[in-house]
Amino acid sequence: MTAKLAIVVGHTKNSPGAEAVAPISQHEYEWNKDLALMMTQTALQDFGPGKVGVEVFYRDGIGITGAYNQVKEWGADAAMELHFNAFTPTANGSETLYVTDISKGLAQAVQAATVATLGLKDRGVKTPQAASGGRGQRSLSQMGPRPSILTEPFFGSNEGDAAQAQECKRELAAAQVSAAINYLLTPFDNDDEREWVVTASSLNIRGGPGVEFEKLGWGPLNKGAKVALIKRYGDWFFVAHNGGEGFVHSAYLA
Repeated sequence: MTAKLAIVVGHTKNSPGAEAVAPISQHEYEWNKDLALMMTQTALQDFGPGKVGVEVFYRDGIGITGAYNQVKEWGADAAMELHFNAFTPTANGSETLYVTDISKGLAQAVQAATVATLGLKDRGVKTPQAASGGRGQRSLSQMGPRPSILTEPFFGSNEGDAAQAQECKRELAAAQVSAAINYLLTPFDNDDEREWVVTASSLNIRGGPGVEFEKLGWGPLNKGAKVALIKRYGDWFFVAHNGGEGFVHSAYLA
């Protein structure tokens, strides 16, 4: 199995986001553009091109929707958008944002790696509403049934946070991208079988892990059809069959 992780650099050259205090003294866009390149270097070095694909995407000139359209056209299994926080000089800590339930596990994995690397206050994983009244919601809603997170590993407005992030920048890049890739590559660590057989007389394929998601047009699957497990999401499986991909409930597979 290979994993394709999209790294989206938050903000743009012309609208670069918050500016961090010294020793960073850069805006979000500039600092995270460099962080993203470090992530791609780590991924290639530690996992190799045959195991994982990591691509960096930018919002310059095409906006949020345009960038994520490119991400989806590339076929990303998940997306991670890079930011850092800014508020008062005393605000501090690391947090990771997500919207959909399917994204929570990835957010938790990256948040744990971030906190372990920087050693800053663990502000947890949050929805945009819980974090700051909806900031980041638009970015995090672009990927549909695939995981999407937004990272804010430190407060650029806090001197201590900024100093720690700058000192540990390369380590942070390695920790975050490795946590994300390992999360995407873990479906079979518990000895799951790759191939499963449909036991229901007719099994709907859905666009997400739940009955509230739409039925996909290339379904349903007939009894006896064989599917390849891509990843578990609780009781729902993300599977592939004859070139199509979608979600099915595991109760109807054997």
